[in-house]
Amino acid sequence: MMHSDDLFSDVGMIHDECVERSIDQAGSAKAAVDVLRRIMDEGHPLQLQFSGGKDSSACANLVLTAAREVIEAGSKTPPIFVCSADTGVENPVVRSLADHELQKMKVYANKHGIVLHVFVGRPTLSASYAPRIIGGRALPPFPVGRRDCTTDWKIAVSQRVSRQVRSLSTGYEKPLVTVIGTRASESQARMINTAKRKERADGLWFGPDGDARLSPVLHWSTDQVWEYLGECAAGLHESYSDFADLIEFYSAAAGGECVVVADMRQGQGSPCGARSGCWVCGAVQNDTSVENMIQSDPAQYGYLEPLLRFRNFVVNSQWDWSLRNYLGRTIDEDGYMPVKADQFSPQMCERLLRYLLTAQDQANAMGSPVRVNAIGVRELFAIDFYWSVRAWHPPFHAIKVYLEHERGNRQEAPVLINPVRPSPVPEVGRIYVGRDWDEGSSALQPPGLRDPVWEMFSESCGPNLRMGTQGNVFLELDELPEFTVDEEGACMFLDFEAEEAIRRYHREDVDWTSAASIYLRYGVVTLGSGQSSGIDNMIRRSQWLQRMGLHGQQDVTSLRQRCATLNPTQEPLFA
Repeated sequence: MMHSDDLFSDVGMIHDECVERSIDQAGSAKAAVDVLRRIMDEGHPLQLQFSGGKDSSACANLVLTAAREVIEAGSKTPPIFVCSADTGVENPVVRSLADHELQKMKVYANKHGIVLHVFVGRPTLSASYAPRIIGGRALPPFPVGRRDCTTDWKIAVSQRVSRQVRSLSTGYEKPLVTVIGTRASESQARMINTAKRKERADGLWFGPDGDARLSPVLHWSTDQVWEYLGECAAGLHESYSDFADLIEFYSAAAGGECVVVADMRQGQGSPCGARSGCWVCGAVQNDTSVENMIQSDPAQYGYLEPLLRFRNFVVNSQWDWSLRNYLGRTIDEDGYMPVKADQFSPQMCERLLRYLLTAQDQANAMGSPVRVNAIGVRELFAIDFYWSVRAWHPPFHAIKVYLEHERGNRQEAPVLINPVRPSPVPEVGRIYVGRDWDEGSSALQPPGLRDPVWEMFSESCGPNLRMGTQGNVFLELDELPEFTVDEEGACMFLDFEAEEAIRRYHREDVDWTSAASIYLRYGVVTLGSGQSSGIDNMIRRSQWLQRMGLHGQQDVTSLRQRCATLNPTQEPLFA
């Protein structure tokens, strides 16, 4: 086992090595450009991961400078692929900055004859913020808890785009090289991890899958990055951008301080660094960078206020157990369903839908540089589909909320002056379900992913039936690679079908899963590959919950009375 003294000794050695290498070989832009030129001369196509921050901006200019010099020397360069991830809920300033910088790269590349391809990847619909959180499928990131949003919104997106780029670069003699802007001096953890990965600035290093990589600013300090960008801004280096917007952003995020000092202070922040993250990010308790931007220039950044208000409400709701759903999502092998605080409740998700619709409308009306569209038509119908599948609300309830919002019923997220303090997660007990819970069906209305009316046309345009691995029979639907909402079909439904659908189905005495079936029948929603069986199980479970009166918003006290077994450690909560 490594003792703490040994660990700090290793960190010190790594730091000393980084400093020496920075001085010796990687401290100058020329050294980085020379390495990139050599790799291009060898025939390697390059992929650059671009976030819009200072490090990736420096890397982008180094890559484009190297390509220009290769062309000016009379050689050809392999293509350069620039990849960026748009989470859909990024700080509008950052998204606007990244989009403009990408456009500048295209202009620069075209001017100098550089073959440049730009790819902007986005999360899948089901993984994006609104369907994931407001759809009731997961909790948002909190200051204390899991933060898998980075995986779904950035890492998975980058990996998907990288696969696309690799497929386009297979025709070249040399393998693709991915250029990344990691810097060892950002933190001790980064220093250790870059050393473990054997990252290099003076030549190629290889990832766990054998993919070739290069870290040209690996040994640069924060000062060196800003010095290089400042020299570009001053015209000392030819560059694709003057980086004025980038410098303004970093300065504003720290309340108008000198950009170098501001960035060094911000660099000491918590994980997920709110200074350039998502406006819904709850990985930090306070988004000081957005607060600083609003305070530094209310006229320019005032549109961030409603977004910050929504974010703060969500973050401050972490420990309020009255906002949670208590009915578990699984049934164990003994036939029990847990009763414990889980994701947000149906009522809370409806509130979040209303608050977010209002916040994004306000931000757009106040002059957001890019359109805030966390809930567009596709996201709205995805939410409604998931609410229906889980029998959380009467059919088409999300559509009803949206139409009310459009008619003027707009609600702002409240400001929580005294948020609930942290406490243990309530685990109340278990409700006995049994093993034959889903057998309460009839020939006229079979359970699960079935549609008797649609099935009548199986010989012409209707679907056939298939049997799952557990013996369940359900519709054999066409599936796409991922869960999809047809935007044109959704808009037509809103215009011509929504009002009548709400009038007919938005009631207590109908099957609440019927909205999901109608969306599938109309082709508004198409399931992702392999999802039919899981949706069938969810609908069966929701139909059983309706028969038992356990669907929709449930009061924890009533659920406790229906528990077959209680958790004794929770008794003081209900005394």
